[in-house]
Amino acid sequence: MVFAVMYEIDSSEKDYSSLYEKIKSYGSWMHYLGSAWLISPSENKTAKEVYDELVPLIDGDKDYLLVIEVKKNWGGWLPKDAWDWMYNRSYE
Repeated sequence: MVFAVMYEIDSSEKDYSSLYEKIKSYGSWMHYLGSAWLISPSENKTAKEVYDELVPLIDGDKDYLLVIEVKKNWGGWLPKDAWDWMYNRSYE
């Protein structure tokens, strides 16, 4: 299972290191675009479960967060290791 985690952060006063560490803690991850990550959790999760775990780490009054399940259907321009990461994941 692969999820796209995207956010828009508007608060310059909040420390977001806990958000980034939580995203990395899910297991395998890829981060080539500023506010977008792809994660492949080591545990079976839903997009809603990932969202529920991440939302307390943002500023709910100023920030936005979106978690979407990724299927094996994409296009784009990224480095080869990014494409390798995507092709080597399990998509259900």
